[in-house]
Amino acid sequence: MRHLIQPGLFLVLALPAAFAVAQTTTPTPAVGDRGVAIADAPVPRPSGTACVVDLYANVAFDDHGESTSRDAKPREFSYTPPAQCAGSWAKVVLEADFSVDAGRQYDRTASLWLGGVNLYYGTTQEPGAKVAPHWHVERDVTDYASLFRNAGHGQVVLNNWVGGKRDSVIHGSARLVFYPAAGHTDPAPADLAIGLVGDSGGHPVDVQDETQALARALTLPRNVERVALDLIAQSQAVDEQWYMCIDDADVEPTREFSLGPPNAGDPLEQCGGGNYREVAVSIDGQPAGRAPVYPWTYTGGVDPNLWRPTPDIQTLNFIPYRMDLTPFAALLDDGKPHTLAVRVLGAHDFFSLAANLLVWRDHGVEVLTGKLTQNTLATQQGTLQPKVQRHFDHGTGDTLHGEVDTRQRGTYAITGELQTSRGKVVTQVAQNAGFDNDQTFDLTAQGIYHQYIRMTSRVDDDVTTTTDAGTTQKRHRLYYPLTIDIRKQVHAGGDFTADITLQQGYESARRNMEGKRVSYGSMLTNHLESHSNTDFNAGGTAITGSRGQNGLQTFSYGDSQGNCYARRVETRNQAVVAVATNQTCPEDPSFGRPSTNLGRTP
Repeated sequence: MRHLIQPGLFLVLALPAAFAVAQTTTPTPAVGDRGVAIADAPVPRPSGTACVVDLYANVAFDDHGESTSRDAKPREFSYTPPAQCAGSWAKVVLEADFSVDAGRQYDRTASLWLGGVNLYYGTTQEPGAKVAPHWHVERDVTDYASLFRNAGHGQVVLNNWVGGKRDSVIHGSARLVFYPAAGHTDPAPADLAIGLVGDSGGHPVDVQDETQALARALTLPRNVERVALDLIAQSQAVDEQWYMCIDDADVEPTREFSLGPPNAGDPLEQCGGGNYREVAVSIDGQPAGRAPVYPWTYTGGVDPNLWRPTPDIQTLNFIPYRMDLTPFAALLDDGKPHTLAVRVLGAHDFFSLAANLLVWRDHGVEVLTGKLTQNTLATQQGTLQPKVQRHFDHGTGDTLHGEVDTRQRGTYAITGELQTSRGKVVTQVAQNAGFDNDQTFDLTAQGIYHQYIRMTSRVDDDVTTTTDAGTTQKRHRLYYPLTIDIRKQVHAGGDFTADITLQQGYESARRNMEGKRVSYGSMLTNHLESHSNTDFNAGGTAITGSRGQNGLQTFSYGDSQGNCYARRVETRNQAVVAVATNQTCPEDPSFGRPSTNLGRTP
């Protein structure tokens, strides 16, 4: 079940004259805050007067029933385009506000849809007995502008259940904010935005294992020149903390170490199924791309005391991964239906998926022709499987030292050419990716367990476009570091104390090249460290005490256009104790490189 934003920090947004700091309902974290402390930058906005369209306001998610049920009734709404802001828009921003009553409630998954297209996906903060958190999230949805030009039907899906000991109601409001364009917008938004869910309402699609898929057959216009897919793969149930799981062969000797997600109804113990997860996309069964899975930890995950008042990175507001499918444009332009499918490799039980297809058309011609000229991903499927190495030493007095390391590497290139109204265009999408999950287990004395996990996902995506006018390249580097240090002491009777430190990061660097000239660069880093010392009952099904909570999140962003944001938030004993702001941008926004090492030798 998904008991389902982000940690808190320091703020400076130094923007060019054409931009203004976003005015939102998000308060700057303040010393003493106990609800939610968020550090993330608001979406920068153009100057000028915006038009606001409310989607829904002050909706209560208060269905009565079993707290683990997953079939709550969606809250529906109708959308009408803003008459006072007709025409093109420089930017469109989705804003959503949530709150939860003080009391007890699981973290819950929330998703917002319009015309079957996903506009927001995230989870919620858990309340305290006397703390009623509220938070604000934003997403730049300018690329979805075509969706907003016509009236439509939407819904928000939030499976919150009230009953028994879980009595807190969640409330929500959402709106779209439109900024009129003074002239043409550049880059232009997509001509079509299509949800793979395939209905007018929209909802997450669950896949229980890697054989199941979110799939849809589509017939597209015959002049498609660019295609992209926005992806979200959210872990649920036993897969909720998939990064703590281990290969089935290693479950038995490490069973007592873990605080990972158990099978339903089982006590807290090691989960099997391995810890490699990756999204695979196909078109008509042909491999079309791979995407990493971000290791989100929700506010009920591992230990809820780690996330008050600063949740883990992106917990309240997931960032979609964008996959470029342009090399397949010629195939999609043939006027026939084609099936796009999304799977999660390694999925064990289970994942919820959302995916939106974005299509840009060549308005200078009705039919485009071309071909797919290269797809190395289709010929190397057998070489992309993870490799597991293990070593266990059993000492005297039942002591144990164990190491289980999982590795996966992948490199591919997919190339397509297209005859457009501007001449021949050749697009190559190349990816170089690596996944590492190293787990160390030490049983040093009777009842004293130490589990240390260090995991990294690294992805380099390069999109190279060649025309008669020259060559451009867009490079995107993503780096997801994660370390978890759990020191567990089991007491007489089976109850235990766990000293937990979790460090996590999200790093994103972009560089655009026109020939040999850098035309744009940006670098975003988001890091969090959180610690708690917590008492659990036997089996780990309830927390009986906690102490020593502290957290630190730092967020910075800079780009070659002069945008700069930085904030640092420190928490202790479930309250904000320090907030700092400075104006230091990353050293090289023309092309930052993920380099932070969050791990340490156990």
